[in-house]
Amino acid sequence: MQVGAGLLTPTMSAVSSEEWTKPRLHNTATFRTIALLSALLAAGFSSKSPLKLLPAQVLGSIHTISFATWFGTVAYTTFVAGITMFKNLPRQTFGKLQAKLFPKYFALSSFTLALQLITLKSLKAMTGKAAHSSAKALGVALLMTLINQFYLEPKSTSNMMERYELEDKGEQESDRYKTLKASFGKFHGMSSLTNLIGLCAGVVHAVFLSATLVAP
Repeated sequence: MQVGAGLLTPTMSAVSSEEWTKPRLHNTATFRTIALLSALLAAGFSSKSPLKLLPAQVLGSIHTISFATWFGTVAYTTFVAGITMFKNLPRQTFGKLQAKLFPKYFALSSFTLALQLITLKSLKAMTGKAAHSSAKALGVALLMTLINQFYLEPKSTSNMMERYELEDKGEQESDRYKTLKASFGKFHGMSSLTNLIGLCAGVVHAVFLSATLVAP
């Protein structure tokens, strides 16, 4: 039994790690996310949108829950979870964990922001300049999130993983490592800035949203 297991293990390992087929564009997470967001926004803003069949109270509830989910996630990740993990985990462990979390974080943010935009008109108490300002704020937040999701985060993660490989080989003094370290600082800084801009845009929307709750 031991001999059989020993003979089978390398073969099974090789088969499991072998790439069956080259990934196609339509099978990538990026393509699927863009397709779903596009379909959601197109359906939401269409004059024949099925969302228009829902009662205004239901649409308002979807909007409020989406906003609370997104804003709470961003605030908690930015000011609590990220800082706590950074201070208490080994650097590479922290980085690899963030690399797994951030794609989900930005995907959730994009989805909930899209829901907020297409349900904004259901808030009957928010009209005129307030509605226009909220729409712009949410649009900015979604744009910043998409930039992070499809450009800055993948770039930062790819850079980080390559640096970790060089560190494991003891090549911290190589020119390649120094170049990666400098570019990582740039991408990470831009990622943090766009995340903060999105959060500030959320605060703007929250001000106008709260006004509808206390409107006479």
